[in-house]
Amino acid sequence: MDVYDALARARGRGQQVVLVTVLAVEGDAPSHAGAKLVVGVDGVLAGTLGCSEFDTAGVDLADEALSASAPLRRRLEFPGHGRQRSLELFAEVHVPEPAVIVLGANPVGRAVADLARAVGRRVVLVAPGGETAVAPGVEVKADDPPRYLLAAPPGPHDAVVLSDHDAPYVDEVLRVALASEAFFVGMLGSRRHAPEVVRRLRDAGTPAAHLARLHSPCGLDIGSRTPQEIGLSIVAEIVATERGRQGGSMRMGASA
Repeated sequence: MDVYDALARARGRGQQVVLVTVLAVEGDAPSHAGAKLVVGVDGVLAGTLGCSEFDTAGVDLADEALSASAPLRRRLEFPGHGRQRSLELFAEVHVPEPAVIVLGANPVGRAVADLARAVGRRVVLVAPGGETAVAPGVEVKADDPPRYLLAAPPGPHDAVVLSDHDAPYVDEVLRVALASEAFFVGMLGSRRHAPEVVRRLRDAGTPAAHLARLHSPCGLDIGSRTPQEIGLSIVAEIVATERGRQGGSMRMGASA
């Protein structure tokens, strides 16, 4: 697989990877400037630096870069057979594409997933039953929502939407999501249901600062009724929150 295809696929799947590039070669080394290696958490995904010895060094440097969440530049010596060889390597971390993570596959959850995908977002629908009636490009995970969030914590550019306030995993999911770096955590529900959920979380010890981050009921007030209209209002609020806007009307009066 081409290294750039591997990078694109990894980012599209929400995987953090490292691109290791040879900047310079000294001595009789089986490599060249520009050689590349794509490394994920499970090892090499694509490319080579020229030989297994160099690839192993590239993986080690990639692991360091992942741990530091920062690019690294290093000159490495490879003595052997009476010859001095060295490589100058540069490792850069590629973070995954931001995602809208929808927990639960009821009609509104599926509408949020479809509309978020339609506006160009990477979308992950986590449905214990493996719901597949969604738009092309939506990544479906047949998993338990709390377990999924713990295994793949949302990042600062991700949004989380809980589509069912009556689901048995509501409290656990919200504790995890509100403690994460996600810029948006929303839960469907009426103005009657939301305070009850907040009360339970508060009684269970969830910090007030975390509770203040919850958008519930989520969505902009557009008078939505159908699942598609509700999904539209939620996706609009996600975009507005991301851009630091309130989501009000942009209409100008006739006098303007």
